[in-house]
Amino acid sequence: MTTGLRFTTQAPRVTIDPNRSDVACFVGFVGRRRSPVPEAIRQWLQDQGWQRGPYARSGARDGDLSLLDVPVPIDSWAVFNQLFAPDDRLVSTQSVRKGSTYLGAAVRSFFVQGGRRCYVVRMGDPWPMATERSERLPLVSTLLSADAAGSFAAQPSDRTSWHGLAHLFGLTDVSFLCLPDLCDAIANDPIPLSGSQPPVRKAPERFVTCSAPQADSPADHSLRAIPAPRCGVEGYQAWARALNLVANVLEQQRHQLSLRPIQLVAAVPLPQIETLSNDNLLRFLEGPEALFALSRLPEDRSSAGLVSRVVQLVYPWMRSLGAVALPEQLESPEGTLLGMLARNALVQGTYRSAATLPLSDVVELVPALTRSQQSQPSPQNNKALIERVSLFGPTPSGLQLLSDVTTSLSEPVRPASVHRLIGVILRAAQRLGETLVFEASGPLLWSRLTESLRGLMESLFDAGALRGRSANEAFSVRCDRTTMTQNDIDNGRVIARLEFAPALPVERITVTLTLFDNPQSQLLPALITSRITSLEAVA
Repeated sequence: MTTGLRFTTQAPRVTIDPNRSDVACFVGFVGRRRSPVPEAIRQWLQDQGWQRGPYARSGARDGDLSLLDVPVPIDSWAVFNQLFAPDDRLVSTQSVRKGSTYLGAAVRSFFVQGGRRCYVVRMGDPWPMATERSERLPLVSTLLSADAAGSFAAQPSDRTSWHGLAHLFGLTDVSFLCLPDLCDAIANDPIPLSGSQPPVRKAPERFVTCSAPQADSPADHSLRAIPAPRCGVEGYQAWARALNLVANVLEQQRHQLSLRPIQLVAAVPLPQIETLSNDNLLRFLEGPEALFALSRLPEDRSSAGLVSRVVQLVYPWMRSLGAVALPEQLESPEGTLLGMLARNALVQGTYRSAATLPLSDVVELVPALTRSQQSQPSPQNNKALIERVSLFGPTPSGLQLLSDVTTSLSEPVRPASVHRLIGVILRAAQRLGETLVFEASGPLLWSRLTESLRGLMESLFDAGALRGRSANEAFSVRCDRTTMTQNDIDNGRVIARLEFAPALPVERITVTLTLFDNPQSQLLPALITSRITSLEAVA
């Protein structure tokens, strides 16, 4: 029996700034190590209701803690590597050789490039690298929380239905979404790379002085001969359908999420060699063979179109120090871009382009795009690949991000920095609405809301996010009878109209914010919805 006092040091609970714009969410497949879960993460899972109560998950209970299908907050690569096994993926079921996972490589690159916080949703162990497409493809539904018909199956108000992608409903501080295993899951069955060695010319035999016997060269156990996931028409079709489902969730159901706009960052799959997608990627993605993945107009696209301001595609793939144990030693570029976007938000503001930030850890880009492939205009809309896809490429200063764009064809929101700025404004306005939702609608409330929104916009103007010689030129805020009808007032809706000019040479953007009590939403008492209602040219 011991006596006396015992003091233990407990790490303080980390509080997250609700307006933070650098947090990413990774959903994918990775193994779990036999290691204890840090107390801070245990406490977080308990606070979120995943350990006990009606929404408890087996993967978060003390007796299991497999961390399966629950979001796990990660603040460093060391914490991720302690909990998960990023380098424990079999090459095949008949082999004991192991390599890295795409989820692990993406999280590593996220932190290497400057990311500071993310969530990881583990949906299971990784499949062997030699798994056939017929076995991989059904796992896409696991990532996306989709039913057998390919429709989104989760409900925002029902936590028991939250799986994979649907965990975004409960992660109110997330700004970016990444699915690192998607390209591998939808890729066509691999065509083995040629592993034959070139013939060696034998010199004529001659007598030499005896020497000590030389040891044999060590066997090459690298994964360079295993092909990276590549797509033909069928693979790109499955990829476009999957991303379209995610885009529809982030766009159409965003008002139910009670979140800022979330940006999906997705890698363009590598094309199979000697195909149209390899020769002219943009023309292929705009053509009917790929289901109009980047079609001219939303009404022209099929159900798999990706013309959306919430989708940011990134290309090409890359060789880095963390890709040594990946097939063909290539990693998809999502994690690298996400780390740069997170660093950009922390260093100079998420409303600025990340294209000027230095790129570290990457040694080669595959394929190496020519200037013509990057900049040749499309015959459909006169937009080049560099204007539709965020591209990495060589510059006099080394490898850099050349463009920071969404897939939208609307010029005001095509720059990804503008979409991120809109997200900042909507998130701050939402939190403001939470404090005013139970106030009586009238001139006093309208005046308070106007002044609060002006303070928000002035802060952004002082930070350099808006364009103009003065605050009055950069933005305007109205909340009065000119923004609401009598029907709006009778039904308790308060509508504020914000117009602002981003610090970019684009048109003025108008955002309408509506404040009203939403009895159907059980996540937050207030709901802020927005839409771009008009575009007015700036003189």
